[in-house]
Amino acid sequence: MDRRQMENAIAGVVRHLGASLKNRGLYPPTHPLVRTPVEKCRMELDPFFADRSELALTVSDGTLVLEGVPIFQLTSSLELFMARLGAIGVPAVIFERGVSVEDIELFVRFLHETKDQGLPIPEIKERLSRWGVTHIRVTAAEEEAKDDFTLAREIYGSALNAVVRALKDVRSGKTPDGAESNRVVREMSGMVSRNRDAMLALTLIKNFDEYTYNHSVNVSVLSLALGETLGLPETERIGIGVAGLLHDVGKTQLALDLIRKPGTLTVEEFEEIKKHPEEGFAILGKMTHIHESTRSVVREHHMRFDRTGYPRPEPEYRINRHSFVIAVADCYDALTTMRSYQRARTPRQALEIMRKLAGKSLDPDLVELLERSLGVYPVGTMVRLSTMEVGVVTGTQDGETGEPRVAILFDRSGNPLAAPQGVDLKEADPSSGKRRRLILGTVNPLMHPPVSMSGVLQTVSG
Repeated sequence: MDRRQMENAIAGVVRHLGASLKNRGLYPPTHPLVRTPVEKCRMELDPFFADRSELALTVSDGTLVLEGVPIFQLTSSLELFMARLGAIGVPAVIFERGVSVEDIELFVRFLHETKDQGLPIPEIKERLSRWGVTHIRVTAAEEEAKDDFTLAREIYGSALNAVVRALKDVRSGKTPDGAESNRVVREMSGMVSRNRDAMLALTLIKNFDEYTYNHSVNVSVLSLALGETLGLPETERIGIGVAGLLHDVGKTQLALDLIRKPGTLTVEEFEEIKKHPEEGFAILGKMTHIHESTRSVVREHHMRFDRTGYPRPEPEYRINRHSFVIAVADCYDALTTMRSYQRARTPRQALEIMRKLAGKSLDPDLVELLERSLGVYPVGTMVRLSTMEVGVVTGTQDGETGEPRVAILFDRSGNPLAAPQGVDLKEADPSSGKRRRLILGTVNPLMHPPVSMSGVLQTVSG
């Protein structure tokens, strides 16, 4: 598509949106003057997604801009469209690959029927999710300028809120909103693709009091990372991510005292716990925007690779391969989390334990893939450098196989630094020309004062 064709297509997209919105105030939703512009808008969007996954429509200084191309020749319908975006509080709209006629139709209806003004972005996102809009999202224009860790933290927080609402809804007898789970998983998936380290780092920030909620989000993030490493199509990755987010929703049907019991479970208590995958399967069956394969994964995530788990599969039963992804993510996050009955393992210790479980409860290929994806020194690993300084791995320089990024926390005498200091391991010593710092090995974090991983990441990413 050359420049002129692109500008014409962009003008067409915006013109059709404006026309549908304007006619929505004059005719019923099924009228051709409302429906036809929506269908044409979808057709005009199609060529753009041949080489990109999303398109951004923004309002900047009173000008409508799509993918950096300003639309100056405004019609009355386009002016109405801009006015509605501005009144509601929508500075930027993102059309994602896979956007449907229904998505556009619902978005136009949202603009037409929403009478509130100046809504905060989270509120607009939640409303669109409730309405069932899955491939159009709104965002604040200034988000583009935020650093990746800040964005990742906000996306993680949004997913955490979605899990809290979903589990509380189930406990109170309501059916959770599946569209909201889809929305937050899409945001996390996009962030994993954009900056995997930023999202994976957040899974190492543990909150003991909110274990159930944090664990659900962490399993979703880890599953999305594995799905991307496997090269799965977007729809499959999102399905896995939603399954990770909701894999323990069935535990809401169990007594809280049983779930929180710190000691060893009795045989009878464990039999109760074993019911939660089937309970989750039933709950997801009542939710909208949940694929059948996602339900199956929730039901199967404890069946084990060797088929000795629960619910015990019949000999001819075929376990969904994505269920093994959730199992690996579930195991890794559980092992690296401090519980009342278990000390937290370091990332490397967790992987060592998982290697022993490979071929039994866990898929050996996925364990190897997770280890390769996380690297020799996974995010959150405390390490000693050749300078005798102690730091923590905050990511990799160039993707999953690059040089680790390290933030120094303690000087060579063991004294804590006033603030974490990000260092480049490729930096050379001017006198010798050799690398100034090398990783000698891992360090037991219990040998040092506790460190706020969130504070470290925020400091070195700022």
